[in-house]
Amino acid sequence: MKQVKNSFFIFILGITFSCDGLDLPKDVELAYEKLPKEIDFNQHVKPILSDKCFICHGPDKAKVKAGLQLHLPQLAYAESPNAPGKFSIDPGNPGNSEMVNRILADDPEIIMPEPSSHLQLTAYEKALLVKWIEDGAEYKEHWAFLPPGKKGPPTVKLKDRVANPIDNFILAKLETEKLEPSPEADKELLLRRLSFDLTGLPPTLEEIEAFVNDDSPDAYEKQVDRLLTSAHYGEQMTLDWMDLSRYADTHGYTVDRYRDVSVWRDWVIKAFSENMPYDEFIRWQLAGDMMPNASKEQILATTFNRLHPQNLEGGIIDEEFRSEYVSDRTNVVSEAFMGLTMACAKCHDHKYDPISQKNYFEMYSFFNNVNESGQIPWDWSMPVPNMLLPTDEQEKFMTYVDGLVDEKESYVSEIAQKEIKEAEQWISSKGYREIESRKAPGNMVAKIDFDNGTINNSLPPYHKGEMKQQFAANQKADFVKGHTGKGLAFDGDTWLDMGKLAIFRRSEPFSIGIQIYIPTELESGVIFHKQNSTQLHNYRGYHLSLKDNKIEVLLAHVWPDNAIVERSMDDIPKNQWVQLTMTYDGSSSADGVKIYQNGTELKTEVVNDNLYKDIIFNSYEDYIYKNPIEPGLQIGAIWRGKVSVAERPMIF
Repeated sequence: MKQVKNSFFIFILGITFSCDGLDLPKDVELAYEKLPKEIDFNQHVKPILSDKCFICHGPDKAKVKAGLQLHLPQLAYAESPNAPGKFSIDPGNPGNSEMVNRILADDPEIIMPEPSSHLQLTAYEKALLVKWIEDGAEYKEHWAFLPPGKKGPPTVKLKDRVANPIDNFILAKLETEKLEPSPEADKELLLRRLSFDLTGLPPTLEEIEAFVNDDSPDAYEKQVDRLLTSAHYGEQMTLDWMDLSRYADTHGYTVDRYRDVSVWRDWVIKAFSENMPYDEFIRWQLAGDMMPNASKEQILATTFNRLHPQNLEGGIIDEEFRSEYVSDRTNVVSEAFMGLTMACAKCHDHKYDPISQKNYFEMYSFFNNVNESGQIPWDWSMPVPNMLLPTDEQEKFMTYVDGLVDEKESYVSEIAQKEIKEAEQWISSKGYREIESRKAPGNMVAKIDFDNGTINNSLPPYHKGEMKQQFAANQKADFVKGHTGKGLAFDGDTWLDMGKLAIFRRSEPFSIGIQIYIPTELESGVIFHKQNSTQLHNYRGYHLSLKDNKIEVLLAHVWPDNAIVERSMDDIPKNQWVQLTMTYDGSSSADGVKIYQNGTELKTEVVNDNLYKDIIFNSYEDYIYKNPIEPGLQIGAIWRGKVSVAERPMIF
């Protein structure tokens, strides 16, 4: 048996101090002789503690046994609460450390890790822990929290094999592992390795011949410079970043469809090729959109945050998957930039790293501010938020068109100023009384009432209405007493489909008026909409709906970001007839949306004002089968389990 002593030497005085010895088993004694001179906590010790000890004695307070935690020095050095006078770790004194006694024991009642855990320490691991305690049991913070420190090249025996300081580190590691370096490669093999490393492609025969025949001292350096300027260099360097960024050309779930984010991939290739500074490369991808006067390129870089899988399946819970997307960003950023497996702390305090569940959701909160949905569009539309990336030619054309619009708006403003006096004079003279109040507006395209027991449009082209029910067809219309005549009742599963009626683009002004009666118990539901499968296609189209007793107007290309959403400030009256009118001026702006209740404009709040693409529907079938499906107006749509009555919807 070997006797290990904890001692230090003061050579100036020539005095030696030592502690009591410790007997080691033969296999641990042999392993002890092979240990490195310096033991590093993060490199050598923590992996053992994490793998074999932390499951019962780590950071997770819910799993601690015997009141012992070994992840922090103040806890590991403390006197045992179960055995006064004993210490799990006594720095510098392995013989007085209960940890050493336990890991070297043979008794199954004493040995650690306990046999029931099915974990075992090797002789080398035991020797490492003994020497670590003998050397003072120094703890270090998690390596990800330690600032990089400058370290000089180690001294090595094979000095003749050192071509640059990097070789010192490689040779030192080989010496530690008692390995011999390979012979120097010939020039042809060296160029193949270099070419594959920097471009991912083999060298041509001509390139090999040129390098082999180049006897100049900087022949290798010239090859490095040549390959660094290759167009393929950025592509090769980008590969690892693509993996880290979870880059993919499809959405990634069961109902998987193509998504084109190649423009971000090209930006990454460009960044590597131009040797973009790493700190800038990271900042742009994490928060380029939050920089002052952010450029399109900086906003594009933030695609990194949203390359995670996205789900378009019809039966999912929207908020569940939206939360999953936020978690994905948290996990990827913590692993990629912080060197932490933070994902474990989503459900509990981390068992191995110093991260609490609270820490996790503090990080989560940084990424929980994206205006997105968990269920993305079923068709080929890019999930929001997204951005338009016109070519240079398109950019010039849009600038030209914007100039024309500015000119026209200026002209209209001048005309309005000239005409406003005449309009005020006409109003003050009560000239509006001459307008026939019962005459329908000239641009009305539909008028539907139920007085004659019909559900059709009474104006050309006389759209035919059809009552529908979820998972059923040919439903009978339920006519009841309305506000002035007959009304149409909905039982919560039925709605009125008016076919190809009221299909408007975002550039077209339109108004829709309707009389409704809402029972007290109904708090949310659709009044009318022009959409297809609503949430499945992220509400593309428009709607007027009841949401938490407020009236909501929506016009969307892809909700929630590429959309206008506006809600009334006050609750709508219940158990009485209310006339509602939605108006829109075609401006693609929330300022152009109004809601009127019994002729009075409602005070509203703008939830979102970012509509920049059309609200006309382009379906999956349109792309695959060339059979476009453009839904028309639907009234009283699917208020499950509730009852409502609608009368006299009118479309202007």
